[in-house]
Amino acid sequence: MSVTAADATTLEDVLRERHRRCLPALARLKLLARNGRGTGTDVRAATTEVLEELDAAEAVLLDALSGSVRREALAHFLACRVNRLTIVAEHAAATADAGDLPVLRRLLYQFHALAEAMWKVQMGLRIQNPRSTAGRA
Repeated sequence: MSVTAADATTLEDVLRERHRRCLPALARLKLLARNGRGTGTDVRAATTEVLEELDAAEAVLLDALSGSVRREALAHFLACRVNRLTIVAEHAAATADAGDLPVLRRLLYQFHALAEAMWKVQMGLRIQNPRSTAGRA
């Protein structure tokens, strides 16, 4: 298969679009951390939105790496990071339901930092031979 520079640009564009889509949810989480008025349902909705966009970006990234020796190692690494995010999200939702604002703030800031770190990893990867990702946004 012939690989063009446009394929790499398309992959980067798809990842950036996925990141852009989760920014409102990340902003809601920061707002919930500041004002403490959120419920477990609010926290679950926002963290689920972020996790769904990260999962979609991961699928595109791993698809671009199909056939690469790096794919399995990256898939394992990302799965571990998503697991950590999921645990923090669940704890934050339970803490919001319990009304423990100091712990909720810490967990929401932790979730935000971990999510942004995941985006940096995903968007920072340089793929030598990306498969075409056109139309997958």
